[in-house]
Amino acid sequence: MELNKILSVSYYAGMVLLFAGIVMHLSLHPLALWVYIAGLLPIVGIRIYNRLIGKPENRRKHMILVVSALALVAAGVAMYLSKSFWVAFIAVSAVLDFYISFRRF
Repeated sequence: MELNKILSVSYYAGMVLLFAGIVMHLSLHPLALWVYIAGLLPIVGIRIYNRLIGKPENRRKHMILVVSALALVAAGVAMYLSKSFWVAFIAVSAVLDFYISFRRF
């Protein structure tokens, strides 16, 4: 398979796992954090990769996506520490992703 296809499939699989981890955490499932982390790894990796290889005019937009991914990492840490403010980090990530979805690459 082509590299772009592999990255795209793993990115969407990561999104599905991330969402499943959030839903599982809300239902107090004991494996929720591990599913969340499994989804988080490809998302963070691909966003950093895109930041490194992206066109110079898109670097700022990719950096916003990296910050959004770091907010997801912070949400995972808050989940691990059993803090309720993990939802705020998810909201920050959602707002940043929503903002960047209206920007052209």
